[in-house]
Amino acid sequence: MTWIDLAPGGKESLAVANPVLVAGGMIGYGEVLPRGLDLAGLGAAVIGPFTTAPRSGHAGPRYGTGVGGMVVESGGQSRGVSAAVSKFAKQWQRLPCPVVAQVVAESVREAGKIIARLQEVEGLAGLELVPTGREADTARRMVQVAAAESDRPIWVKLRLETAATWAAELVAAGAQGLVVGQAPRGRLPSPRGEMVAGDLYGPLVFGLMLDALVAVARLELPVALIACGGIHTVAQMETALAAGARAVQIDSALWVEPGLPNRLAAAWTARMRAEVALEQG
Repeated sequence: MTWIDLAPGGKESLAVANPVLVAGGMIGYGEVLPRGLDLAGLGAAVIGPFTTAPRSGHAGPRYGTGVGGMVVESGGQSRGVSAAVSKFAKQWQRLPCPVVAQVVAESVREAGKIIARLQEVEGLAGLELVPTGREADTARRMVQVAAAESDRPIWVKLRLETAATWAAELVAAGAQGLVVGQAPRGRLPSPRGEMVAGDLYGPLVFGLMLDALVAVARLELPVALIACGGIHTVAQMETALAAGARAVQIDSALWVEPGLPNRLAAAWTARMRAEVALEQG
């Protein structure tokens, strides 16, 4: 088996059996597993989001739809880190793939509090930091706090528009993985006609994500790149991997085809076996 290193140079390793991962927010804290999704056949799953305190979320309408995508305005809904750990921590050790905790924070202080609470928990293979602020220096200091507080591998989920300009600084601060990236913002009508501004998901996001991924890959940083955004087909997965990603995160495709991540993983495995067979003659 060929393992894929998603934390090069880290204090601890994060090696996965295949490059297909579940993105944060798609399976909650590991308790929301749609029928047809088999985590045992995937590389890893991101759970969360973890925030300092519970958030009730947006009152509604929460989603709008259009050709090729949808917007979701969750309002940052979260149980809060202490509540999530108390309720779900035991089952994280039982999930059949590596589990990465998504840390969503606006300030360094918030990130530090969440990371300190998660440090007490077993069953987590890594941390995915999602800086919600607009300052690169804040994101850099979040990474430094994570590196000081925890030996776990650190990924940072970047905004698409600033991915290439922030990447080198965050790797220098201690990140072993860069996820490209956070959902862009958009606006679409709800089923009742109200305009909803929120995170944009769907196949149309793929082109935006790929452009940012290529820009970051050109920097040739000593880090694992992970593509996230608009991946709905085997061809899109292969394109992202060819563009420099070591792995892909599947997000909104789970809402329409829960078995897609496993289908992508099977396609990747079949291709790897075919390449080995060809090399062996």
